[in-house]
Amino acid sequence: MAKMNQQRALVAILKQICERRGIVLAAFSNDWMFRLQKDGHVTHVFGYDFDINGAVAKMICKDKSATSDLLQFHGIPHIAHHIYHSPALKGYVPMSGNWSAMLAFLADHPHGVVCKPNEGTGGGQVSLVKTPLELEEAVLRLFQKSRSLCLSPFESFDYEYRVAALSGGVEFAYRKIRPSVTGDGVRPFRSLLQEFVQNHSTWASLERETSSLVDGKMNLDAIPDSGKVVILNWRHNLGQGALPEMLTPSSVEWDGITSLALQATAALGVELASVDIAQTTAGFKVLEINSGIMMENLVVTHPDGPALVERFYDRIICAALQIK
Repeated sequence: MAKMNQQRALVAILKQICERRGIVLAAFSNDWMFRLQKDGHVTHVFGYDFDINGAVAKMICKDKSATSDLLQFHGIPHIAHHIYHSPALKGYVPMSGNWSAMLAFLADHPHGVVCKPNEGTGGGQVSLVKTPLELEEAVLRLFQKSRSLCLSPFESFDYEYRVAALSGGVEFAYRKIRPSVTGDGVRPFRSLLQEFVQNHSTWASLERETSSLVDGKMNLDAIPDSGKVVILNWRHNLGQGALPEMLTPSSVEWDGITSLALQATAALGVELASVDIAQTTAGFKVLEINSGIMMENLVVTHPDGPALVERFYDRIICAALQIK
């Protein structure tokens, strides 16, 4: 069940920071918008967006296709996102329509394509499709709720990383570890999955159901071989079951992912962002750039999450209010 605005971790942390720093805080729209004031400086928080980024930079980040196009222009490695508008937007759709182009895109990528809303985060409404019928189902479902969607080539990779960036520097970075079970050659996948859910309190805290862990195509009655590791979800989002593993500057991947993240934020002209990076067979590639800093799942999925999130939000607010 979705949280009320007042129950968001951001709200509680924001209030703590303002009380500690003597910042005057005013809440609006059931705690969805805030006004912060200190020493003649005023800033606002709207949802998960802060007054750090320019309006156009925010709009680019929220548009996956626009982000992809700009990264392509700057020659920055990324997973391409191709936009298709709903037929309701007739002035932006070719006279030939979308369908033939979508089918051609699918045919060019036999390993599958990822279909997702052009705007949105968290892995919701994202589908991996490999057949024309699956593509048609995904497209119809998305066009019922979204004005546009993106198709991108499916690239299988073991790890995705998130880099939190502010004012040209890196605040923290972590690897996303997807949930998995290990076969024993005796029990069916269904039993292993049930045991996993019972033994992982994180899932209980996120109010997950067993069925949400896996893709519908998995055979729950199959018996995995002894020692075989079965990844439960092809998505890497924390909101889809992955857990964060914090990295340090001494981590092998640190230089590669942080350098790429800062190149990407500079290309988009965004001061504050979280950059998702995939570790593909061709090297690191930018997947998405988020200007809205939502860390609700990080708070509950890592032991140091609350302290880390509060420290990052504090840094953002101080930058916005010019607090030294």
